[in-house]
Amino acid sequence: MLIMACDTTSEYGGAALYRDLDCLAAARSASAAGYSVTLFQMVDDLLAQAAAQQGLSLSLRDVELFAVATGPGSFTGIRVGLAAAQAWAKAFQRPVWGVSVLEAMVEEASPETELAVPLLDARRGELFLETSRRRAAEGRSRFVAEGEGLVLKPENLGSFLERLLPSGAAVTCVVREHDRRAQALRASLPESIRWAEVRGTLLPAIARLALEAHRTGRVQSPAEIDAYYMRRPDAEVKWRE
Repeated sequence: MLIMACDTTSEYGGAALYRDLDCLAAARSASAAGYSVTLFQMVDDLLAQAAAQQGLSLSLRDVELFAVATGPGSFTGIRVGLAAAQAWAKAFQRPVWGVSVLEAMVEEASPETELAVPLLDARRGELFLETSRRRAAEGRSRFVAEGEGLVLKPENLGSFLERLLPSGAAVTCVVREHDRRAQALRASLPESIRWAEVRGTLLPAIARLALEAHRTGRVQSPAEIDAYYMRRPDAEVKWRE
């Protein structure tokens, strides 16, 4: 299955083309500011690169599944990625699957504990996070988010994690290698809290989760894809005020 995976939620995203789980071509973004322009150029370049390697002609029409990061992250970036994936899926009558950045972080880290808590710098001195628990599903062990994600002050992270520990379950905090604010929290946490670092882009995890969803019959139409916002955008906040 030919999969186009996109992550426009931050400057650490990009796009990649996969044949099932084999990466045919990948491009990493140099900036989050210009996805409205650079995403489409990246996709064209990926198709051309993959076509040259395989000695055939490839276009967006040949993509069988579109996978896209839904957030949290840059409001504008999220909207660009979702709008593109929805338009492509609708135009070519293909399935599309949305993956949250936090879910992709846990998938890529693959922690060994029962609980995983992905942490992401939310700016303004806050964190995005959610709690995921290991479950047996579709023939394998995978992590499933429990409840909705949270926006939390860093100084409240310790007490939040302490509430998880009485259950007796081991906990792994998952962070991205470039996220210095989230990385800095490790020193303030109990030694019993494990730590996992995700390197590079989240595109491999996004593609894997989308392929698994498709293989197990969990497909989405373009209209069903929704952005994963934990905080209203500044424009909406100011308008309400």
